[in-house]
Amino acid sequence: MSKQPKKLLIVALLLISMLLAACNQVAPTPAPQEPTTRSLTDRNGVTYEVPNEVKKVISYSPTYTQVIMDLQQTELLVAVDTNSQRFYDLPADLPAFDMMSPDAEQLLALKPDVVFVTDMSAAGGGEDPFALLSKNGISVITITTPNTLEEISQDVAFIADVIGEKDKGAQLAEDMLNKIEEYRQLGEKVTEPKRVYFEISAAPYSYSFGQGVFLNEMLELLGAVNIFGDQTGWLSVTAEAAVAANPDVIFTNVDYLEDPVAELLTREGWLDMQALLNQQVYWINPNASSQANHHVVDAMEEMAVALGLKTE
Repeated sequence: MSKQPKKLLIVALLLISMLLAACNQVAPTPAPQEPTTRSLTDRNGVTYEVPNEVKKVISYSPTYTQVIMDLQQTELLVAVDTNSQRFYDLPADLPAFDMMSPDAEQLLALKPDVVFVTDMSAAGGGEDPFALLSKNGISVITITTPNTLEEISQDVAFIADVIGEKDKGAQLAEDMLNKIEEYRQLGEKVTEPKRVYFEISAAPYSYSFGQGVFLNEMLELLGAVNIFGDQTGWLSVTAEAAVAANPDVIFTNVDYLEDPVAELLTREGWLDMQALLNQQVYWINPNASSQANHHVVDAMEEMAVALGLKTE
C-alpha cells in the first residue's frame, strides 16, 4: 500500500473514532434550579406564594406595621397606611396611603415583594382593589380580622414567617400567650367579678362589643363581666342601655377627645352610675387595645391594674 492511501486510512479511522466517542458521550444533567418562592398557609387555610427573600414590604394596617417594627425589620417597609405613619416613629419620607382607598398603580410603582392588607381594605368597593398588584406577581396577603387571642398569636407568627423572621415571630407569639396565661390565673382568683362597660367610641355614637371580639375574651380572662357579653360582635350602644346596666367599672380607649375619662365622668344622664359615683373610669391605651397583635397584653396589664388584680 502506498503512503498516501495509508494516511487517508488513518485519518478516516480517527474520524470514525471521534464520531463514535461523540455518540457515546452522555450530555451532563443540568443542576436543579432552586425555587424562588415558597408556599405559606395562613390560619384560614389560604396558601400564598411569597419570595424566598422579601426585600420590600407595604403594610396597609398599623397592626401589621407594629409587628414588623418589633421584629426590627422597619427597613423593609417601602410604604404604610396613614395611621401607621401617625401612630409610630417612622421615617417622615415613607409614603403613606389611605387604607380604605388603595391606589394600586402607586403601590405597584414601589415594586413591593409583599403587601399586607386587612379584609376591610381588600373588600374595597366590590372589585379587588389589589388585583393589579397580584397580576404583576406581587404577593398580596389579606389578613382577616381575628376574633380570638389565639388567632392574634397565629397572625403575628405568620407575618413574621412571611418576611423571613419565623423564629422571632414564634417567640413573640409564645411570649404573648405566656403573658395571657398569667392574667388568666389572676382572673381565676376573682371571687366578686366586676361588671365592665368598655367604650370604643364616645357619645352620641357610643360603641362597644359583645361575644366574638377579642376584647371581650380579655375581660373574661381577667375575671370581669362585660355588661354586653350577652350580645355578639361590635355594638352600637344607647345611653339607656348603658345606664340600665349600671357597670361597676368603665374602660374607654377613645383617642379623639382631649380627656375621654373626664367626659365620661361628667356625661349628662350617666352621673348616677356606680362606676361614676366611685370614680372607676379608666383610659386604656388605644394602640394596645385596638391593634390586634401581641401588644394586647399591654392593654390587659392596664385593665388588670384598674380592676385591682395587680399593682402597677
